Amino acid sequence: MTIKRAMAAAAMIAASLLVCSTAALAVEAAAKSPVNVRTGPGKTFGIVDQLTAGEVVNVTECAPSNFCFIEHDGPDGWVSATFLTSVEDDEEEPVEEGAGSNPDCSFGFTMTPSGPSMSINCGDDAGPGPAPEPEPEPEEDPGACFYVGSNFGGDDLCVALGTRNALNGTFNNKISSVQLFGGAKAKLCEDPNLGGYCRTITGDTDVLHNSINNKASSLAVYVGAPPMPEPPEPPEVPDTFSTGPIELMQTYTANLDNGNVGGAGTDIWYEAETAVEKYITPQNGASIAVGDGSNRGYEGCFEESFSTARVPLADIPPGTYVCARTNQGRISQFRVNGFVGTTMKLGYTTWSN
Repeated sequence: MTIKRAMAAAAMIAASLLVCSTAALAVEAAAKSPVNVRTGPGKTFGIVDQLTAGEVVNVTECAPSNFCFIEHDGPDGWVSATFLTSVEDDEEEPVEEGAGSNPDCSFGFTMTPSGPSMSINCGDDAGPGPAPEPEPEPEEDPGACFYVGSNFGGDDLCVALGTRNALNGTFNNKISSVQLFGGAKAKLCEDPNLGGYCRTITGDTDVLHNSINNKASSLAVYVGAPPMPEPPEPPEVPDTFSTGPIELMQTYTANLDNGNVGGAGTDIWYEAETAVEKYITPQNGASIAVGDGSNRGYEGCFEESFSTARVPLADIPPGTYVCARTNQGRISQFRVNGFVGTTMKLGYTTWSN
């Protein structure tokens, strides 16, 4: 090939590249290694396909994010330009005599953030020389995409590493398939704050197991050890509604909302079936919890399991604390301070709703 002909060919190629940047013409490229095809020009977009190593595609445009749109036998989409290389042309035209000491022209294909480009070297120049060593291919950032439909369909939620303690209405109890990338794993839990039953996902899953399919209310994406659920925040202690001593005579009732003995709206009854069989019995919808008998305060009593069953007096000797929920729905606690004859001396505190 003469220098004149080479320059003419180079001009034609350069013109075709210019047309490629503004029209529908494409430049051929090959995948260096398996790489994901995504719905948009970035790693946060969903995955629609994967190129195999050496697969030849048509590059039609490139974005500043260093992702290029490719067309191939499969879903088209965006691929990181780092994983693409030019397609070599093994055919060489014979060199014409008298064309100079080094008449060959060399053409090099490179991918840049602004799109595909080609370099041209002709004549007696030393030529482009050996291609530089490619930079190490960056590892894909770990993350996951969650889909409301099976087979990665429907609305998608693509996230990086982290925890979602609660899902919004679009995804709560609606996730059916999961895609993972960058070595990430996913943990799906049926309750908020990674509570209840949880299931770990270690690979792309087109249909989740029945135990968690359309049941997840929180999730975590991680590498290494799975995250632990955050402890629930303790309830805020409200203001004291009423507090003081109560002297409760045998067979009488007491109101833990105001400390009154007898009258309407009482919460506990000092019941005496015999001189020996005596009880504290909840009244009018109130309930009590002995628990371990310690001073638990509002937070401890708030977490107790209350009952309307009566409690034998023998089970709550002096010094015992008893939690209560009044018939007005307030949390209360009383202490058995002692007895004078058959009169029970109590100290109580009831907190506001």
